[in-house]
Formats: sequence, structure tokens, C-alpha cells
Amino acid sequence: MSSLRVEPLVTESFGIEPTLAGDRLSVRLTGTGDMAAAAPLGSYCNEVQHEVKRLSLTTVEFDIRALYFLNSSCLKAFIAFICAITAQGLGCEIRFVTDSRLGWQRRSLAALQRMSPSLVSINET
Repeated sequence: MSSLRVEPLVTESFGIEPTLAGDRLSVRLTGTGDMAAAAPLGSYCNEVQHEVKRLSLTTVEFDIRALYFLNSSCLKAFIAFICAITAQGLGCEIRFVTDSRLGWQRRSLAALQRMSPSLVSINET
């Protein structure tokens, strides 16, 4: 398996940290998922989609426990990612890890799980 081609991304108020372990990619999001984060997140999700195909990844896990806001434009980036994975027939499991103390996280992502229940899961910690 080749090395990961997506790099960490850090802005003033938003961060993305990828970690590859075998055929599983963990992507930790931190900060605020506002309008300033929407374009970088969208581009990053597009790059991750290419990595799923290139590396034959079976799981992508988005850890949003340290994310304190997520607007609709950022949710749209996740929707586009899920649609691209589905359209390519990659069958990659997509997990979201949330903080149970931040109830908005699960509520915000519930629509993504309903959109593709066979691929998307939400795990609270």
C-alpha cells in the first residue's frame, strides 16, 4: 500500500489531520466548520475520495469531536463525498465520531446516515 497523499490542513480557525492505518483513514476535524472552512473541506473531501480509490480503503472515519460548529456548506461537502463514493461503487464505510456532550453533532449528521444507511454510521463517545 502506498503512502497517504493528503496532507494536514490548518487555517486560523479550522484544522484537518489525516491518519492512515492499514486500509482505514481517520480524518480529525478541529475548530469551526463555518463558511471559511467550507471550501477547504470540500477540496479535502475530494482528495480523500481519490485516496479511497487509489489505496482501496475500506473505511474513512471523520472524527468531529473537536469541531464546535458545522454549517450547511460543510455538510454539503460531506454529502458530495458520500455521493462520489456511492457513484463509484467503492463500498467504503464512512464513520463519523461525535462527542455525546455536543448533541448538535449527532443531530446534524443524522441526515447523512439516513441518506446512505448502508455506508454511513455515527458513533458517539
